[in-house]
Amino acid sequence: MADHDAETSTTLSAGGRKRQLSDVSDTEQFSTPVSERKRLRRTISVSLSGALLGPMPVIHPDPNNDRLPKPHRSILDEEFKALTSVPAIRPLSSSSSFTEGSRNASPSPFVVPSSYVKPELARSASFSSLRSTPATNYPDISSFHNLRDAKTTIDFSVPPSTNDSDTLLPLTSSSKSVVYFTRGNRVHYKNLQTNEDIGQLFKLQDKYGDLKLMECGGPDNSDTLAIATSKGTIQLWDVRVKKMTASWSTKGVGAMQFNGPVLTVGGVKGSLKFYDTRIAPTSTSKMKSEARKLTRQLTRHQSYITTLAWNETGKLLATGDDSGSVYCWDNREKVPLDVGEFVQRRKKIQHSVSVTVVNWCPWQPKLLGTGDANGTLRLWDVDTSDSKSNALNPGKLELGSRINGLHFSPYCKEMITVHGARPANLDTSRTTHSTSNSIVAHSFPTLRHIHTLLAADKVIGGSVMNANFTKAIIAVPEENKLKVYDVWGKYRDLRRSSSFMGIR
Repeated sequence: MADHDAETSTTLSAGGRKRQLSDVSDTEQFSTPVSERKRLRRTISVSLSGALLGPMPVIHPDPNNDRLPKPHRSILDEEFKALTSVPAIRPLSSSSSFTEGSRNASPSPFVVPSSYVKPELARSASFSSLRSTPATNYPDISSFHNLRDAKTTIDFSVPPSTNDSDTLLPLTSSSKSVVYFTRGNRVHYKNLQTNEDIGQLFKLQDKYGDLKLMECGGPDNSDTLAIATSKGTIQLWDVRVKKMTASWSTKGVGAMQFNGPVLTVGGVKGSLKFYDTRIAPTSTSKMKSEARKLTRQLTRHQSYITTLAWNETGKLLATGDDSGSVYCWDNREKVPLDVGEFVQRRKKIQHSVSVTVVNWCPWQPKLLGTGDANGTLRLWDVDTSDSKSNALNPGKLELGSRINGLHFSPYCKEMITVHGARPANLDTSRTTHSTSNSIVAHSFPTLRHIHTLLAADKVIGGSVMNANFTKAIIAVPEENKLKVYDVWGKYRDLRRSSSFMGIR
């Protein structure tokens, strides 16, 4: 019987059935003892390679050892070459997410008109196709899973001269998640990361008018707070010691934001000024006299500047005005960049009504979002090397109600718009549902609608995000409340784990 076993081995036929190679008859091969089936099964991997690669040397098992001898190196090399000889990839079907038609398709419930497609952004639109991820399979930090009422409210009230509740309000948040807000002409603060009580920073003196705007410094000067009043006074405050460090007057402030230590101020007559606040503690008059200025003729703004924003790198500035014009600036130049879309043979970023918000994307420094009082959201690629257009496709949403906030997530390709009331006499036939007084989440670059959450029964006047962009703080003046909403989940650092195709 031992001699018989030495002359036999097993392999796999094309149908996958065991076939015994032997000189004995078919009736005799079924008399193989059951106890030896375990040893015969161990030759399957070798026989399978033979089925794929052709005839291979028969390897006889050692009756005193239950392991097969290691194949010779040349055999392994042949296996590797054969198994890695992959046939040519077949062309994609018309239903593939890589095709042009499916890439441009957008299931957004809002209207997305056609425009110019930036090739590099079109690639990012189909990135999810590499993972074969369904459209509704959002990551854990997505607003799809996290947008909800945080059940936190803070009492606040607008300054006395603020009659129109549907305007941007004196509300700001620092890089330490400290929110600064008003109770009349008093400035209060609340740290959202601790259980500390609300504190009062100061009360504005009557001679300066009413509080109009507030803006916190960036991460390098997060303890600096700038305020602007209705009479054109700008003040700097050190929030640690609750002390005013500088005060000067201007002809009126429409918008302002820090870029490092430099405070950029948009005037009510369309001018821009850049104050280096590092000079202020020693000489406010010197800081004021040395401030860089761009007059109305240089800025091209024909009405007062309503909003402005610096991008993540601090090299690009966007300014919007009450007439609907948006201009972009390189911080080294004195004239606006030639970007936008062609309007009468000239590139221009233009809305039909007042621009209410501008904001830059944190993970794509040249991606600009703009919103207006009619609820139109536009996206632009601010790239001067583009000889055709800078409008994205898809890059426009008609949302049907005033946009009082636009915020991008720094951790996933999503953004939210915060809406006030629907303008009177506005045609809402181009929208499928109401966005008034709501927070609406969108994906990028498809602009697919993710979620809409009704945030207040009354008109929302403005909004800010906390430091890690997980919460939105919205102001509802008619209710005298600030309401906190969860928007995105907490980001987990995954740098230690390998990502798709080994890219970290």
